[in-house]
Amino acid sequence: MLDFSRIDAGVKQYTVREADVVDVIRNTLDTYRLQVRDLGFSIDSQLPSHPVIARIDPDAVSEALLNLLDNATKYSGNSRRIGVSVVTRDSSIVVSVEDHGVGIPQEDLPHIFGKFYRARTQQTRETPGSGLGLALVKHIVEAHGGRVEVESELGRGSRFSFGIPLQG
Repeated sequence: MLDFSRIDAGVKQYTVREADVVDVIRNTLDTYRLQVRDLGFSIDSQLPSHPVIARIDPDAVSEALLNLLDNATKYSGNSRRIGVSVVTRDSSIVVSVEDHGVGIPQEDLPHIFGKFYRARTQQTRETPGSGLGLALVKHIVEAHGGRVEVESELGRGSRFSFGIPLQG
C-alpha cells in the first residue's frame, strides 16, 4: 500500500543499476519457496544458467515477481504447481509465472491491471485482496521500459509475463 501511495503521489523512485535479472529472480524464488511449500505448493523454475544483465531496480523487480507468485497461490484452486520461467526474447528478458488454477474471465482481462480492479469470480470474492497487486506490477514493469501481459483461460489457469529491455 505504501508503494502504491508513492506511485499515486508521483514520488516513487527506483534505484536502477546494472544487475543480473536471473540472480534477482533466483534469490526471490529461494526466499519465497518455504512460504509456498508451507501452503502446499511447489515451484517449477526454468532459469538460464548464465547471467542476463539489465538496468533494473532489483528490489522492485523482486516485488513484481512476489505479487505474481502471491496471486498464483491465491487463485490456483486445487492445483498446487506454479511455473516460473525466464527467457531472453529479442532485446528483452521475459519473466513468466503460470498457475493451473481458476483462470480469469475474458471480459475481465482488459481491466485486471487497473487500480483496485478484481475479477468478478466466486474465487475472487472469497479471497482477500486489495486489487493493487497487478497495478503495482504494471507500474514497476513500465517504469523499467517494459510491458506486462496475461494469458488466461477460465478453469485452466493463467500466465502472467513481464518483459524488461536488456542492455543495448
